Amino acid sequence: MENFRIRQHEKDEKSHYSTDTWDLEYNFPFGWKELQGIADRGTYDLTAHQEKSKKSMEIMDEASGKKLLPMVVAEPSFGVERAFLVFMNEAYTTGEKDNVILKLNPKIAPIKAAIFPLVKKDEKLVEIARNIYKDLQDEWNVLYDESGSVGRRYARNDEIGTPFCITIDGDSIENNDATIRNRDNGEQKRISIENLKDTIRKLISGELTFEELK
Repeated sequence: MENFRIRQHEKDEKSHYSTDTWDLEYNFPFGWKELQGIADRGTYDLTAHQEKSKKSMEIMDEASGKKLLPMVVAEPSFGVERAFLVFMNEAYTTGEKDNVILKLNPKIAPIKAAIFPLVKKDEKLVEIARNIYKDLQDEWNVLYDESGSVGRRYARNDEIGTPFCITIDGDSIENNDATIRNRDNGEQKRISIENLKDTIRKLISGELTFEELK
């Protein structure tokens, strides 16, 4: 929150149509810049329309019995590009080994989970991993990866902001469970494959935190 502030425009900053303007600003690496602007346009819009169209834009105020020209008291202006920069700036971090970790909120992470078989030559592990991938793919954008060491696969997904990685290993065959890893701190827990989809859903929505997993 220390990177946000609300600021009222000075008189010489206001647009010609504005009677009052407030900005929600964000402290980017290049300084404080507008993220959202909210302008009180007064009667400017309907006055201009009325003058050009030669038609009255007034309405009857039932309380006073008089005609009045409505005001536009709040015109919000919000840019997707600037919001994107805010998310990226807040999420971009580095680990102990200067590895990049993009700590996007799971709700806006492009890829919600990555699924790995520990050994790509083990057909049984691959089969289980691919089945999980297909199941989760019905609901989210997920990724299947069997290339390189597990550590490298974790690192690749940390860089693109994947919040959860699911690894299938030898114990998965016997216990019907998997290892789920939290991107933000590298913590890992075992979870039943049967409950995996519901658990991912709750983790993404925020209904459940990783620390609460048992």
